[in-house]
Amino acid sequence: MIQLRTYKIEIALFILALVAHLACFWLVTNASGSILDAVRADDGFYELAQNIRAGNGFSWSAEAPYLPNPLRTPGYPFVLAGLISVFGVAGAALIQVVLASLLPVLGYMIARTIARSRAIAIGTGVILALDPTLALLSFQFYTETLFLLLFFLWIILSLRYLEKRDLVSLIVGAVLLGTAILVRASAQYLPLLFALFILWQWRSKDVKQGALHAGIYVLIVGAILAPWILRNVEIYETPGLSAQTPFVLYTNLAPAVISVAEGRVFAEVVDTFLTEEEFKGNAITLANGTEYTAQALDVVHTYPAATLVVAAKSLFTFFTNDGVYTLLVRIGLNPDDFFSTLVIARLVWIAITLAAFLGALVYLYKERSSRAVFLILLIGYFALTSTIAAFGTNPRYRLPVDPIILAFAGLGGMYLFAYGKKILKFTRQQP
Repeated sequence: MIQLRTYKIEIALFILALVAHLACFWLVTNASGSILDAVRADDGFYELAQNIRAGNGFSWSAEAPYLPNPLRTPGYPFVLAGLISVFGVAGAALIQVVLASLLPVLGYMIARTIARSRAIAIGTGVILALDPTLALLSFQFYTETLFLLLFFLWIILSLRYLEKRDLVSLIVGAVLLGTAILVRASAQYLPLLFALFILWQWRSKDVKQGALHAGIYVLIVGAILAPWILRNVEIYETPGLSAQTPFVLYTNLAPAVISVAEGRVFAEVVDTFLTEEEFKGNAITLANGTEYTAQALDVVHTYPAATLVVAAKSLFTFFTNDGVYTLLVRIGLNPDDFFSTLVIARLVWIAITLAAFLGALVYLYKERSSRAVFLILLIGYFALTSTIAAFGTNPRYRLPVDPIILAFAGLGGMYLFAYGKKILKFTRQQP
């Protein structure tokens, strides 16, 4: 009983998220007509899992020959295949719902570590528990739930390491990050970034010890990723985790830039710019990824002004998209009937973003530590990497750093409140 009281906030956040996620699952299932239609996402993970279960290899092809999939990493498809084999489609979705309900609790822990404020941490946890994007992704067969679970734990351990420099946090954090990258390759450059922070943390203490820790970290992550990289070398004769980056550059960024530069509809550009196999994700592999990347960058170099416009729109969407519109569509409602709600939700996230920018500056000024720089760069990493998705950018790209953004927003809000009280007090004292 004493332990339950000790963790009453964490338990309350978990229950709140679980109720919200189950309610969303029920609404979407009713609107979709079946559980499979509700959970089966458009990224091909269900198809990959089914082929793995059937012994057809790592492929999303509907029939033979089952070509190896060039875009996805193996972490989530194999886990999903195991869950479906044991618990069925509905059971796998419900297990994801339970795991996703832990994310607001981890977000609460991250925010409390950053802001050192119980109120800000609780606010962060509540927002994450009721977040429409997290609710939708909690049961859909996307990588987010598993990736975020691993990634949030990695953030907690990374902050602990930067504070205490303990080897256990370093090793467990490396294992978590390596596993998270196998689930979602977008985090593949973070091991090198964090290795630099390890060296920075030890610069004035013991440079050799810092180099040892950085080396251990990179080796652990590398050992986890090596088997999949070797698999890709065997198939495509090129080292790498996936062809996702050239695929997104060529199928998202390049058409978006052309559509802005030439004043054409994006869908029309896609129809003329891409072949059907390129659009489906079967043509672009690690073997030819360099060529597709070069073609996409040629478009960027040809239209630099349009590229800046697309990047600006993507960054604005990254920070301010609330996910309410998508939720309304998925539960079978007409978003036009909820115009006021959509406006309010967008304004709330604009306010959160502005407060977070202020809070990040305040935090950096007060902390003046590697942890502060690390957290800000982590937001920048996901914001910048999301720009290649162009018009496809959505709240999914922001989720890995939402607890950090919300914690900074809380700090910014507290600063503005305190500053406002000072101004009000000064005004009242004037004759």
